[in-house]
Amino acid sequence: MIQGMRSYLLGWGILCHVVGVPVSRADDVAATVMDHFHAGRFEGVIGQAVLFSPMIGAHRPPVNYTVTEIELGYMVTGVHGNGFSRGNLELVGTLFAGGIFDGRGNYVTGTTLWLRYNFLQPDDRFVPYVEGGWGLTETDVDRRIQGQNFNFNLNLAAGTRYFVAKDWSVNLACHYQHISDAHLARPNAGIDAIGPMLSVSHYF
Repeated sequence: MIQGMRSYLLGWGILCHVVGVPVSRADDVAATVMDHFHAGRFEGVIGQAVLFSPMIGAHRPPVNYTVTEIELGYMVTGVHGNGFSRGNLELVGTLFAGGIFDGRGNYVTGTTLWLRYNFLQPDDRFVPYVEGGWGLTETDVDRRIQGQNFNFNLNLAAGTRYFVAKDWSVNLACHYQHISDAHLARPNAGIDAIGPMLSVSHYF
C-alpha cells in the first residue's frame, strides 16, 4: 500500500509540473466561473486515482490499483435551478489505465461514460459535483475473483473543483468503482474499490 501511495503522489506531482496550472487573483476567477458551464462548453481533465479493494466487510483477495484518467466533458445544459440545487448537467467520456500494486495481476484499463451534475453558486470558486458512469474494462486481475479479462465497470463519485485561474481548476473526488464480467465467466466475485482522485481541468 505504501508503495502504491508513493507512486500515486509522484504521479500527481509530475502531472502538476507538466500541466503548469497558472494562478490568478481570486476576484477575477470567481467572476468568470459561471461562463464555463453554459451549454456547449467543454472541459478537458487529466487526473490520477488510487483505489483500494476489497471494501470493509468483504471477504476476497486484495486488488489495489492506481489509474490515470483522461476525460472530455461536454456541458449538456446551461445553469438552472435555485438555491443549493442550482447547477447543470455534463456528459463526460473517460479513458483510464493503471497498474495493480497489491494483489495478483498487472493492469487495469478501460473507458467510462459519465453523467455529472455540477452544483453552481454565483461568485464561488468551489464547484461541487456528483456523477455516475458505466463502461468497459480490460484487466488480468486475480482469477480467483474474475474469470476473464473482459469486464464492465459501474462507478459513482462525488467531489469538488477549486478554480485557481479563469480557465483552470484543481479537483478532488472520492471514487467508487465496481468491476464485473456480468456472469460471462466464472468466478465473478467482482471488484469493489474506493479511493481518492486528484485531477486538473481546463475549460474551453
